Amino acid sequence: MAVFMDRLFQNVQMRDSTLTPVVAYCSLLLTLLLSGCSTTKQVATFPEAEATAQASRPPEAVVDSAAVTPDRRLADDERLRRALETLNEVRRNNSAISVERISILLADSAVTGSLSPARHLELLSATLERYREMLPPSALVLPNSVLARLLDAVPHSLAPNLRDDVNYRDLYVRKLAGSADLPVDYNSEVVKTIRYFQTTARKAFKAWLSRSPLYVPMIRKALREAGLPEDLVYKAMIESGFNPRAYSRARAAGIWQFVSGTARLYGLKSNTFIDERRDPEKSTHAAIRHIQHLYGLFGDWRLVIAAYNCGQGRLERIIRRSGTDDFWKLKGLPRETRRHVPRFMAALIISRDPEWFGFDDVVFQVPPKYDVVPVSEYVHLRVAAECAGTTYARMRSLNPELRSGYTPPSSRGPYELRIPAGTAGRFMANYSRIPPDRKARMVEHRMRSGDTVSAVARDYGTSTRAVLEANNIVNPRRIRVGTLLKIPIFPKGKSSRAARNLARADAAPDPDTHRKIAHRVRKGDTLWGIGRRYGVTPRQIRVWNNVRKYITPGDRLVIWRPEAPQVAAANPADRRRGDFYIVQRGDTLWDIARSFRIRVNDLKKWNRIRKPANLRVGARLLIRPSGFRTVD
Repeated sequence: MAVFMDRLFQNVQMRDSTLTPVVAYCSLLLTLLLSGCSTTKQVATFPEAEATAQASRPPEAVVDSAAVTPDRRLADDERLRRALETLNEVRRNNSAISVERISILLADSAVTGSLSPARHLELLSATLERYREMLPPSALVLPNSVLARLLDAVPHSLAPNLRDDVNYRDLYVRKLAGSADLPVDYNSEVVKTIRYFQTTARKAFKAWLSRSPLYVPMIRKALREAGLPEDLVYKAMIESGFNPRAYSRARAAGIWQFVSGTARLYGLKSNTFIDERRDPEKSTHAAIRHIQHLYGLFGDWRLVIAAYNCGQGRLERIIRRSGTDDFWKLKGLPRETRRHVPRFMAALIISRDPEWFGFDDVVFQVPPKYDVVPVSEYVHLRVAAECAGTTYARMRSLNPELRSGYTPPSSRGPYELRIPAGTAGRFMANYSRIPPDRKARMVEHRMRSGDTVSAVARDYGTSTRAVLEANNIVNPRRIRVGTLLKIPIFPKGKSSRAARNLARADAAPDPDTHRKIAHRVRKGDTLWGIGRRYGVTPRQIRVWNNVRKYITPGDRLVIWRPEAPQVAAANPADRRRGDFYIVQRGDTLWDIARSFRIRVNDLKKWNRIRKPANLRVGARLLIRPSGFRTVD
């Protein structure tokens, strides 16, 4: 039959060489229709049909409108009428080859303009109806098929008239599905999901489309470099809507929705400061490795997408119980997974041409450009935003992996902070001038008997996890008495303890007027006795050493012993008696005696003081008689 049709096609070309182009097209169309009256049903298989169509494609004609007379137009209209009648006969006889050749003529006529718009639309509608009748219900229109070429060649002037044509709409969706680089099924579940995104979930899908330019180019490039189908990018759309801060009920996070266990398996870190599941680039490379692993196990993209959603082990058990690896026949799938695969396919199809599906009002976001600068200290993103001359929201969007809004501690190495493009110089200049009180601080705490990490963290106004991670501690039970911990204290923390303990961290006296001494606690020592020995108060010892309750033998305490303050003499004649001290506001005899390492009773005796409560500001006290020496 095919050989006969090819010969007939050549004979018609030779016979019509003396006719006008329009008459030649109509004559050829009529002859092809009349010759396609086979009574054997033929199903259109597009790759084979394309080979036949390419071999029999007629040469393109150039229309000379001046050569088409009114009489000839009437003759053409009559031939078209007969061609339509013959097309109805073809419908009854199910001849696929004739319809494919008619499609070639229609595609060429769209280029040459040899048919009037009304006749072209009439014949095109009839041809699409015939095509849809011939196709199996789930067949796709592949990119290199004759039907795909016909749909691509539809003139823009006719497209609005075909929007309501059920055959054109159905075949156009099949063409979009057939253009994917991985298997896409066209069934009732996918069609229903497309309607769902167009109606009930329209607002959400519109937001997904809006965010797609931010990440689709990066993900497509990574997939291409890994040798995977680029259309897997829509897996991230269904997982999170391209929202790096998405967080599910199952505690999955990021655009690829990794749970913590799978994230650790593929090298993604998650701690108090950062969650690399929310880093689009790092999580994309981890997702690619995970997808490659799943494809190596299942070998079918439908099962890979399902396993990504419900888990590898769970899907393997479902396949064993079902006795089949056909996704659409599996029994016992979770409801979410059963919906997940159709949603992936529907999102892929709609994203091929969003405007055609009614998403013509989407405002697509512009991909951000950024610089990367190393930061080795705790810096809040609000402070970093001021340094870069941008907003806090912009910094959060550029660094979605920062959980607490602070850059990680320097012990983990400099953090590569993203800032708006072109602001690196300004940022570094301003960053060098950030005052210490606007940065987070790291103070030290030595663990003592009875201490727990949670109690220490609570006392400093921070979290237990922050303390453990700042010290790279996995198991807190291994912390022993005497362990020196680094405690991160953040300014403007939620707890008022943060401010108090930050002030306590600054409570170390001036080294110019105090001397640092290490004291090991012995049996029988008390804070009051140690303080009296070194001229300090018990409260000061507690503050300097983070002592909440008791001290035990063996503890090492830091003591800031005051040096002798400057004393004043009433007049040169009094120098022979010794040194004098002028009483200041808040002074007590006990404080003065302790500062000069003398006894209170001696101070009272030398100055004839009977009632210490009557000590007045500005009074002159003899603190060292001539020849008196203190012994340390």
